[in-house]
Amino acid sequence: MNKCKFFLGIIVFIILSSCGYSRLNDQSNQIKFDNIEIIGDKRLSYILKNNLILISKQEAKSIYDLSINLSNLKTSKIKDASGKTTRFSLILNGDLKLTDDKNVTYNRLFIASNDYDVSSNHSDTIRNEKSALQNNVNKLSEEITKYIQLINIK
Repeated sequence: MNKCKFFLGIIVFIILSSCGYSRLNDQSNQIKFDNIEIIGDKRLSYILKNNLILISKQEAKSIYDLSINLSNLKTSKIKDASGKTTRFSLILNGDLKLTDDKNVTYNRLFIASNDYDVSSNHSDTIRNEKSALQNNVNKLSEEITKYIQLINIK
């Protein structure tokens, strides 16, 4: 019984160690952004740019130019019987254009969506909206980062 478990453990180890798995955030997956241009709301652009600069390394071999067009849409999602909005939906679109040092261009649209409730206090509603917008920017930057790292692996 113990010999079976031992051999099974060795076989599983051999299979998993040679499967070709590599981490996405590996040191060999270094990226440098030569130029980052983000068009849209200044505050959102600033946050997104700072999040993307975090993955940029000066000594990286892969160099990219990055252009993102941000658009923010706020729509009424739920209304009560009197026609008053009780929940809003925020949608943040990021149209990415990524060009590498060999002039190969990658285009992709990223969408992050979030809802927030209207509170009885206006200041609470504003806080909910800012929080939802911050969450959308973080989701967008995470998706863009993963996409760029996947392109860089190729």
